[in-house]
Amino acid sequence: MALVDVTATGDDNILNTEQIEELITDDLRYRNRQLKKLQNEVLDLEEMHESISLTDFTLDDFRIELLGFIANNRRKLEEAPLGLYAVVPSPSGIHAQPSDTSRFAGAEKEIIRPGVIFCLKQKGDTDGNEEVSPLQPYFLVYIREDGTVRFNYTNAKQILEIYRLMCQGRKEPYEKLCELFNTETRNGEEMSKYTELLKKAVDKICHIFKKRMNQKLTSDRRALLIPQSKQVNNMDNFELVTWLVIK
Repeated sequence: MALVDVTATGDDNILNTEQIEELITDDLRYRNRQLKKLQNEVLDLEEMHESISLTDFTLDDFRIELLGFIANNRRKLEEAPLGLYAVVPSPSGIHAQPSDTSRFAGAEKEIIRPGVIFCLKQKGDTDGNEEVSPLQPYFLVYIREDGTVRFNYTNAKQILEIYRLMCQGRKEPYEKLCELFNTETRNGEEMSKYTELLKKAVDKICHIFKKRMNQKLTSDRRALLIPQSKQVNNMDNFELVTWLVIK
């Protein structure tokens, strides 16, 4: 503002030093309030652009917890087959118990609705895809039962937070939910509902992948086109690592 004043009027700066300091102080106060607000709220990125980068948020707390878990369960993890799943109650669903929902904030109950969190792994060579998929070759996506993708793979931190809230410290399965799931799927023989959700989730991943790839090409002169063999186009490009059913 001071530079504009000088160049526009040709006179001395009409903003004195005290006014400039006041403007800077107000801006810093505003930013400080924003940071304090983020400390106590669930960060909602649904309305933000898909170009958000995972590097904007630290995942160090998850890495530390994971290292401890791996150290104590390395053999189980190495022997675990692909496709393992668990069933948990949504804090806003009809299967939630009062004892389970009391630990959730109102915003968390609103966000965590019935649906599925899929963890997928891209097949083949994925070197060089880090700019488009920072967790490559892995993709996390949370899709609700109505087919709405609530968080795509660019929002990995939010998905991991949900995983932590729903599963951390839980050592026994929800027996009634498991029985309900087995009845609905006829013990795994009728999986069309979840296959359709997986297809929609993959379609969203492919859409965002290509969108981020194109954005990179138009915003960075050093960006290179990802070879067709390393791009994601359909379900055949992925294998299912694990999935969490939220009922």
